[in-house]
Amino acid sequence: KIAIEDNLQGRTWPMLSYDEIKTIVQTAHKRNRRIAAHISRSKHLSLAIKAGVDDVNHMIVNYLPDSLITSMIENDVYWIPTLELWDGVSDYHNIDWDVIAKNNLTRFVQAGGKVAIGTDYNGYITSFEMGMPVKEMQLMQESGMTPMQIIVSGTKHAAHVCDLGNLLGTVEAGKIADIIVVEEIPLIDLKALSEVKMVIHNGET
Repeated sequence: KIAIEDNLQGRTWPMLSYDEIKTIVQTAHKRNRRIAAHISRSKHLSLAIKAGVDDVNHMIVNYLPDSLITSMIENDVYWIPTLELWDGVSDYHNIDWDVIAKNNLTRFVQAGGKVAIGTDYNGYITSFEMGMPVKEMQLMQESGMTPMQIIVSGTKHAAHVCDLGNLLGTVEAGKIADIIVVEEIPLIDLKALSEVKMVIHNGET
C-alpha cells in the first residue's frame, strides 16, 4: 500500500511523483504483488489509476468526476470506501465528508464499479467497530448498495483485493471451506450476519 496524499487535515505525507508511483506499481507487478493506494482527493485518484494501481483505499471526499469512475471500471480497479472512517471523521470535526463519500460510492456502484469491504480499523483517532463490520455495511446500504452487493464485497471482492481469491471468498471446489451459518436471512437484514450460529473452518465445525 502506498499513500498518494500531500495534506489531509494537517497530516502531511511526502507526495510521490507520478514516475515514482508508476515505478512502484511496475516493480510490484513484476513480483506478482498487488498495489493498493491511499487516496482522499480526485486529483490523486487520477494519478493512481494512470499508474496502474489495483485497488483504492478510502472513498474520495471531494467531487468525483464521471471520467474517473469510467476509468476505474475500465481498468478493473477495486474500491474500498471505508465509510465508517469518514463517518467518524465527519462527526469528530463537524464536516460533511461522510455525505460526500456516500454520494460518490452511490455513483460508482450504479456505474458498475467493484467494491470491497474495509474499515480502516484503528487508522484514525475515532472509534471503530470490532468484529463483523455491521456499521460499514449499513453505511454501504445507505449509499444504495443491495445486501447481496455488500455480501459479495465482503467475501469475493475482499478476497480478491487481498490476493486470496484462489483460496477464499466463494464456495467452490478446491477452496478453503470457511463459512458462517446464521439464524436469519441477511438479504433481508444485514444484521443477521452478526448473529452467527455456527462457524465452519476448513470444512470443520
